[in-house]
Amino acid sequence: MAVYNDEDEAQNEEDDQPLPPPTERHHFTYPNEGGDDIFIELKGFESESEQTWTSTGLTLWRSSQYLCDYLVDNAQKLQDKRILELGSGLGRSGILAGKLLGDSSEGGSNIYVTDGDSDTLLQLRANIELNGPLPAIRCHQLLWGSETAQTFLKRHASDKPFDIIFGSDLIYVERVISALFDTVQALLSTGPNARFIMAHCCRRQGNEVDLEMVLAAANRAGFEHSVAKEKDDIFVFVFQRRKDSAVASS
Repeated sequence: MAVYNDEDEAQNEEDDQPLPPPTERHHFTYPNEGGDDIFIELKGFESESEQTWTSTGLTLWRSSQYLCDYLVDNAQKLQDKRILELGSGLGRSGILAGKLLGDSSEGGSNIYVTDGDSDTLLQLRANIELNGPLPAIRCHQLLWGSETAQTFLKRHASDKPFDIIFGSDLIYVERVISALFDTVQALLSTGPNARFIMAHCCRRQGNEVDLEMVLAAANRAGFEHSVAKEKDDIFVFVFQRRKDSAVASS
């Protein structure tokens, strides 16, 4: 069963006001080398809904498809890893990762799905329950930034950094880029195989962020990158600490 913490920052007065019923249902099927195909059902809102005007995580965005494809293709690399998803939204990628892990959480694998928005967390938790049981999943609020990330690590993750961090459609305004990489810097392990996987759409509506901004911020934070997938205006990047950065951080 997914684990929630009653003391999460998300448990504020806003959480006492239930969201209106989601207007959209989404169904996905993914292959699974370890067994039967994986089925996921998500409830959310149309992108034009007033619910998404202030909570963009309450709908699905295009890049999540490509991140999910990456997770399926690299499912074996998730085993026995500590995993964190940033900006989980409705939970498409995080729930998929949890199902790919199956019962492997008993062997040490866990995935922490997170979002900063209280309304989004409510729907994320509802979707996790809808697709459960998911013994590998832990769900918490996470606000981006170095200080809040360090607090999160101590409070919810036993002060143990993560082997894999991933997320999709995370940035579309310039002001959050530094906060994103500060968060990854604080939470990602310094191990040689630790990586941050990010699916990014360059032409998302309302996007004021270009690739140069993203890659420059990653470089300043001490990360190098490779491109795992590329199609049209969507990239799946794999960021790893530069060797000089990893040494300096350890």
